[in-house]
Amino acid sequence: MTRPPRSAWRKALPWPLAVIDFEASSLDQDGYPIEVGLAFWPSPDEPISGWSTLIQPAWEWTRNGHWSPKSAKVHGISGRELLADGKPVDCVAAILNEMLGSARTVWCDGDAYDIHWTGELFKAAKATPLFHLGAWHGLIAMVGPTMRERGLEWLDQAPARHRARDDAEQLLRALAYAVGIESITVQDFNR
Repeated sequence: MTRPPRSAWRKALPWPLAVIDFEASSLDQDGYPIEVGLAFWPSPDEPISGWSTLIQPAWEWTRNGHWSPKSAKVHGISGRELLADGKPVDCVAAILNEMLGSARTVWCDGDAYDIHWTGELFKAAKATPLFHLGAWHGLIAMVGPTMRERGLEWLDQAPARHRARDDAEQLLRALAYAVGIESITVQDFNR
C-alpha cells in the first residue's frame, strides 16, 4: 500500500470507517433487500476489509414484495440462490448489529434506498439497528473539494459492479484514492 504523508485529511475523517451497500429485488417501494455488503477501513495505515451475505427473503416479502427481472439482470442473483445460500433476516440483522453497533455512522451511497432496505430488514427481523446511516458523499466531502473531485473521478472510471460487498469496498477505495493512497489492500473481514 502506498501511503501519502500525514496530513489534515487523516484528522478530518471519523475513523474507523464503515460502508454498507444493499442489492435489492426491485427498486420499487415494495422491493426488498437480497444482499448486504460491508467494507471497513480501521485507519489510514490498515487495509480495507470486506464482508457480504445473501439474505433469505422473509415470508412477507415473498408474499407481498416485488421481484424485478430487470433488477435480477443487473445484480445477477436468483431467487433460488437466496433460498439456498441466504441467511435468515434475524441472523443478518444480528450480524449487522454485532459488526456495526460500535460505529458512530455507517456510510452509504444509496441514501433513501439504503435507509429503506435497512428498515425493511430490521422490521422483518423484529429488531432495531444499533447504527445509523450517513451519506457517503458527505464523508468524501470531509477531505476537501480537490480530494473529493479526485475520488469522484476515480469512481466514475470504476463503475459499480452491483454486488453489495464489491460496491461497498469500491466506495472506500475511491476515498483512499482521493487522499492519495493509490494502491490499498482489500481483504476478507474475519469476524
